[in-house]
Amino acid sequence: MTTISTTLPAHVARSIREQRLFAPGDTIIVALSGGADSTALLDLLSRLPGLSPRLVAAHLNHCLRGPESDRDEEFVRSLAEQYRIPLECRRVDVKEHSRRERLNLEDAGRRARIGFLSELRDSRQATAVALAHHADDQAETVLMRLLRGAGPGGLAGMPYRNGREYIRPLLGVTRAELAAYLAERGLAWREDESNQDTAFLRNRIRHDLLPLLEQYNPAIRERLAATAAVMSDEHHLLNQLAMEVVDRACTMDGDTYTCSVKHLTEEPPALRRRILRLLLERLAGNLDHFTGRHIAAMEHLLDSPRPNAALNLPQRITVLREYGSLVLRRTFATPLPAMGELAITGTGHYPLPGGASLTLTSVPAAAVFEPLASDTALINPDRNPFPWHVRMFQNGDRIVPFGMTGSKKVKELFIDAKVPLSQRRSIPLLFCGDTLLWVCGLRASQLARLDDTSDRAIRAVFSET
Repeated sequence: MTTISTTLPAHVARSIREQRLFAPGDTIIVALSGGADSTALLDLLSRLPGLSPRLVAAHLNHCLRGPESDRDEEFVRSLAEQYRIPLECRRVDVKEHSRRERLNLEDAGRRARIGFLSELRDSRQATAVALAHHADDQAETVLMRLLRGAGPGGLAGMPYRNGREYIRPLLGVTRAELAAYLAERGLAWREDESNQDTAFLRNRIRHDLLPLLEQYNPAIRERLAATAAVMSDEHHLLNQLAMEVVDRACTMDGDTYTCSVKHLTEEPPALRRRILRLLLERLAGNLDHFTGRHIAAMEHLLDSPRPNAALNLPQRITVLREYGSLVLRRTFATPLPAMGELAITGTGHYPLPGGASLTLTSVPAAAVFEPLASDTALINPDRNPFPWHVRMFQNGDRIVPFGMTGSKKVKELFIDAKVPLSQRRSIPLLFCGDTLLWVCGLRASQLARLDDTSDRAIRAVFSET
């Protein structure tokens, strides 16, 4: 007679092979709470035909239920002994952690689990961490995300494998099938009373919303899981297209992405939003705290008639519109304070912030006839005697541009030259007293020019590296 206790291991093994979750003999960390789902997962992984992974059990004691939490830990210890596998346990006061980090209990517990399991996966050099999420969990997850507001990626639900090497071998198995399996195998487990607490959204969906929806469609759980599978395929396709556009339209330098506004605005809105999400995820490593509102604000920057604008996002991400470029940057440290005035007492080499430098040499006035590169200026020392000084741009700075008689705002020079807003305060300005002699690398002053009486000049060379 065929029973679920004989068919389910083969079914799970087939899912593992089809999804390429792990290979025969791989080391797998089993997240073991002692509840029904994780107990069934441990038993199934120990009976997989043709795979035989090396199992390591992992249990995190959240310290939320007093003696009950301790009894859960003891039960897990007995399970590990029964299956003759190693066990790693850790105790974390999740309530205190949530208070200290200002997180809700669910988020604090999730972060504690991820930290523990990821650390253990690395120390054990395991292929993956196996989680006991099943098809009913998938249906609940899709509904949770729908209620909170989600796009295709959120409605795709939980994947069989995520980017951190967490696997879910039971996603194709229902809660009812696992219950029947446990009964046939005569396996005991621990009940967590918090699973009945409807203060948690997932529990309200499980105990209230899903039974109500089943009155409209008895197969609602299966339909939600099937929808998640379709959305997952489309999610992966859109991600692949987005990656191709990023590779074509964006360049990366350290913790900065620079993208062509023209290329991004030519893409369909759905793909453009996916591209922006992908850039944020690459910079931050995750999408925590980013919402549709942030994506919409980035789209507004792309479409804005203003050539320069800035946007501050979570996780220290700054997005800048700089003429034809969209720049996304992540900062990891407090910026260095702005440079004060640097005294220039004569010719010589003067280091500037950020690795730049200014080099001044005395040359014959005949050098005025030499073609000058943009990083070089010739200054009349008779009309502009030392000492000079260098500082960075400030609002209100003005210069009399070479060849003109009237003054002009330095800000207007930057606009004419399309100097990005983020770079303007890092461009040095060379002064003699209150007279601006040179916006380094950009424009010299008419007041610095040589004349017929000049027999020498100061050659100033600005180097950015």
